[in-house]
Amino acid sequence: MKTLKNLFKFLILAAIIITTSCIDDVGEKIDYTPEREARIIAEYLDSLVTNGYDVDTTEIGVYYSIIEEGDGEYVMPGDSIGIIYIGFFPESSYMFDASSVYNSEGILKYRYMNTEMIPGFENAISYLNEGSEGIFLIPSSQAYGAAGSQDGSIPPYSALAFDIKVVKIYE
Repeated sequence: MKTLKNLFKFLILAAIIITTSCIDDVGEKIDYTPEREARIIAEYLDSLVTNGYDVDTTEIGVYYSIIEEGDGEYVMPGDSIGIIYIGFFPESSYMFDASSVYNSEGILKYRYMNTEMIPGFENAISYLNEGSEGIFLIPSSQAYGAAGSQDGSIPPYSALAFDIKVVKIYE
């Protein structure tokens, strides 16, 4: 039953991604600008609200919606945590990262605030407690900014979306 529930949530998230996707013509050069990013953010937030999600904003400007409430403690700096996440571009269905890349369980284990992550991702984790899951939209100012990632996988002025679940806070 839990697998069916998770599949249903994944399908809803996939529908949101597909609904907000922008398919560019093959070979068309994309002009990555702050204006493009602002349009993508507005469209993605509109799609979340249209699909019944309550969206709020963190103190540093990360947009979020808690889609499953947890019942454990909130993550604190220095905690060893296990998370499941999918990172994708909000304007397309392209997944650029996922916790399943790191091991067969699909859970990334790391020490919160002691591992180098983008500021928006760390900020997002602070809004989750053990067992909770949320959708987060991180503006480029809290991700890779005007330069994009060093390896070129994240273009300049790219907002990033994540579905994150805190599976466990380890002792």
